[in-house]
Amino acid sequence: MVSEITEQYLKIIYNLTEDGGAAKTTDIANALGVTPASVTQMIQKLAKQGYVSHEPYHGSALRARGKRIAKKIARKHRLLERFLSDMVGIETEAGHDQACRMEHGLSTEAEEALCKMMNHPSTCPHGKRIPKCERAVSCEECANVALKLSEIEEGRTATVSHLVSMNKEELCRILAMGFVPGVRVAIEKRLPLGGPIIVNIKGTRIAIARAMGDVLRMVEDT
Repeated sequence: MVSEITEQYLKIIYNLTEDGGAAKTTDIANALGVTPASVTQMIQKLAKQGYVSHEPYHGSALRARGKRIAKKIARKHRLLERFLSDMVGIETEAGHDQACRMEHGLSTEAEEALCKMMNHPSTCPHGKRIPKCERAVSCEECANVALKLSEIEEGRTATVSHLVSMNKEELCRILAMGFVPGVRVAIEKRLPLGGPIIVNIKGTRIAIARAMGDVLRMVEDT
């Protein structure tokens, strides 16, 4: 397990060297709000562990092992910033601080669902590129794996993968109905003439309008 402080240092070095070059000790210290002496001590530790390389008076750079971790954390951070800004309405700087606290506990599964829900955003609110995930599929292939609720036949069951909508009120209504990522849904009846779809979630029958249901993306059970 990599500690949160290690992840934070690696992420900061990644941010500072994303366009090339090395991260200076003073820049790392300013970004983290610590003393240069503390940074020097931590960088020496990270270098011994094989996460970074350090050249005195030049700066620090990520080695392959450290870059792999840093990209994952940077991806989670920027996705969370996007979510907090677009979906929750939290201002950019406050969203940055909140994302810093949330990124270390965000699972890979939650990260993937978050990315799908927001239709694979490419940048964070600050305009920085969101690193790609490590899955061996393109964003287009990832998006096409799941079906709309209306595409699933009666009598079948499926699991909610993610939601696709930029309307916060609509998302809140659907989530409040129980359609959260990971929940299993049984499709009982599709009423004719564009009528609602009757589904069962954990023993509760729900009628959901097709237009609202198509915000849901489902993975059909085999």
